[in-house]
Amino acid sequence: MAFEFNEKQKELIKEYRQLITYGYQKMSSVHLDFKKVRVRKRVLYFMMGAMQSYSESILKHLGTEPVYEKPGESLLRSQLEIWLNMRFIYSSRSEDKARLFLSDLVMESITYAKKHKTLWERYPAWDMVFGTMKKPTDWDKFISDNTDLLKKYRKEYKDKHVTKLPNLYDRTLAIDKHLKKIGTFSEKNSAEKYYTLFYPYFSQSTHANMSGLQRYMRGTAASPEPFIDVDSKPEDAERILLVSYQGYFSVLHFFLQVFNAYKPLEYEHYKQYSKGLMEK
Repeated sequence: MAFEFNEKQKELIKEYRQLITYGYQKMSSVHLDFKKVRVRKRVLYFMMGAMQSYSESILKHLGTEPVYEKPGESLLRSQLEIWLNMRFIYSSRSEDKARLFLSDLVMESITYAKKHKTLWERYPAWDMVFGTMKKPTDWDKFISDNTDLLKKYRKEYKDKHVTKLPNLYDRTLAIDKHLKKIGTFSEKNSAEKYYTLFYPYFSQSTHANMSGLQRYMRGTAASPEPFIDVDSKPEDAERILLVSYQGYFSVLHFFLQVFNAYKPLEYEHYKQYSKGLMEK
C-alpha cells in the first residue's frame, strides 16, 4: 500500500511541530521556586511537562512513515487525562484538589511498599532486592516515614478528610459541578461529555483485553486489507493529530496564562489555526 501524506496532512504536521517547539521554548523560560508558589501551580508545572512529552511522542509516532496509530491513541488518552486533571485542580479557588494530587502520590508510595513487603514475606526464599531494601522489615521505616509525612501534610493544610483521589470520571463530575455553580456550564465545556465520548475509546488500544486486542486487527483474512493492523494510514494519523493538537493547544494556553508568560501576538497564529481546525 502506497503511503503518502496529502498537503492538508503535511500542513497539520508542520503546524503541530511548530506549536510544540514554541511550547517547549516558553515552558523552558518559566522558572519558579517550588517553595514559594502555590501547590496547584507546582502541579500544573508537572502536568505541562508531561503534556509536552506526550505531544512530542505523538508527533514522532504519527508524523513520519510508518504511522503507528494505536500507540498514538494511548498517548492521546494521557493527553486527555492531563487536560481533565488540570481542569479538576482549577475547578475551585482553594488548593484542596491540588493537595489531593500530592497526597495521592504519598498514599500510592505507601501502598506500593506494603505490597512489596507482603510479597517478600510470602516467599522468603525468593531473591528479591529493591535498592537498599534487602529484607521485608527494611520497608517498615519507608512506610512509617511516609505515613508520618501524610499526617503532617494533612494537619498543616487541615484536609484530614482526604483519603483517596476520586476516579477520573468523578473528577469530570466535579468539574461540571463547578461550571454550573459559576454559571458557565455548557455542552461545549462539559468534562463529563468529553470523558464519556473519547476516553474509553482511546483507552482500548492500551489494554490487552479483547476490546484492546481487536484494535490491532482490521477486516478478515480474506479481506484485501491486512488482517494484522500494526501500522496505519495517513488519514489515521490525521485523526489523532487533529485531536492531539487541540489538547496540547488548550493546556499550553492555560499554562502560559497562569505563569504570566502568555503573549497574545506570539500566540495569535496558533490560536487562528486551532480555530480553523474546529470549523472544518
